[in-house]
Amino acid sequence: MDITTLAAERRPALEAAQRKLEEAGVEFLLTHNPDIAGNLRTKLGPLKFAPEGEALCAILLSTAHADGEPNGDTAFKTDLASADTGYANIQALADPASIRVHGWNPKVASVICNSFLLDGSESPVDMRGILAAQEARAAAMGYSVKCALEFEFGLFHADIDKMNAGRYRELKPWGHSLVNFDILHSGDYQAFMMELMARLSSLGIVLPAVTTEYGYGMYEVALPPKSPLEAADDAARVKLHIREFAAERGLVATFMARFQPPGKESACGAHHHISLWRNGANIFAGPGREISETAGHFLAGLLGNMRESHLFFRPTVNSYRRIDRSAWSPEDVSWGYENRMAAIRAITTPSAGAARFEHRVPGSDINPYLTMAAILAAGLDGIEAGIAPIAPTPGSPDPALHERLPHSLQASIDAFAGSAFIERIFGAAFQRHYVASRAFEIEAFDKWLASHITDFEWRRYFIGT
Repeated sequence: MDITTLAAERRPALEAAQRKLEEAGVEFLLTHNPDIAGNLRTKLGPLKFAPEGEALCAILLSTAHADGEPNGDTAFKTDLASADTGYANIQALADPASIRVHGWNPKVASVICNSFLLDGSESPVDMRGILAAQEARAAAMGYSVKCALEFEFGLFHADIDKMNAGRYRELKPWGHSLVNFDILHSGDYQAFMMELMARLSSLGIVLPAVTTEYGYGMYEVALPPKSPLEAADDAARVKLHIREFAAERGLVATFMARFQPPGKESACGAHHHISLWRNGANIFAGPGREISETAGHFLAGLLGNMRESHLFFRPTVNSYRRIDRSAWSPEDVSWGYENRMAAIRAITTPSAGAARFEHRVPGSDINPYLTMAAILAAGLDGIEAGIAPIAPTPGSPDPALHERLPHSLQASIDAFAGSAFIERIFGAAFQRHYVASRAFEIEAFDKWLASHITDFEWRRYFIGT
């Protein structure tokens, strides 16, 4: 849908929201635009929606992680934004369904936008639109969808001097315990998390649970099940506001996939839960404690497209340090009932309403709009094709019996770049854009290595040659 048509649809709701928020005493507006990493790029201004749309600098959709740190290479070149185009603006349009008042700061509201090209056509990198299209596809097939994420993340005591110098590894973890489900993880743990839960609840994000994870400074939040677009918006907001809340208390949060060396403590996963519903019934629930036939088709689609979608699930150089089936981070295309060592965990208890699939491959460094779109699209493909899944595995998947997932960022790029599934669901222009963004990560990492002598080289060769 072009921006003119969608703006006409959204105008009444935006104008009504403007009046209602003014009456409630709201004075300021945070306007969010998701970037390619799934972070919300935000501007602060007075409370004033733009029902006809507003300018959006396209470079925000072509900006590297941490804006190019540590090399200073801020953006990757794409058709959408480059020196060749003069980094021209595109357009953004606020979604009234995403408006929230910040209960802890009631003079502030926020809204999330879709993006459009200057000619008003849909942006090929409008990730909310891509996800919404798959949600509409499910609805056309007679299904409503429930999705939920879990985020594992790290909390550290902030040290501005060390952070500005890039010495993140020297930061002190927040908490004196590495024990799972430990309410004594830190002296302030309960008060901190209860206040965080209250803050997110004011945004309509009622966390079902918060726990400590295995590792110093390791925590997990479980998000509530919602429709795919709502769940992705919630996930993006949760990451933003955890960072904000931590910073206000002298802490810093990280969602990088692994910040401890492999084999030491936990890594940061972002497990995705998904189920399909019809007429109020969960159609993934089968007889006894088995999944239904439709759920089996959906599962087969997930498994069949997992390698091609893997770039969404493990999108950074650091993502591949998390791969370890013994630490419950899958290495293979596999599934099993209540099996945390498989890529897909089928959950059918304690009731039919709880039946769902838990996709255990993604790390916390994902873009939730892209992962949810890929998961939903793959599952719907499986239903349409009527295909059956491979046999479940009860324990650690046998590498000899299961297809191996890509074990490097380059291998994931190769599988993604040649995928007809990705091109059909996300479009060729987005496919090129995302490949460029991920290849830029490899180039940046190689550039950094080329300009530094590593600790390995010092310790191995200084006296060993």
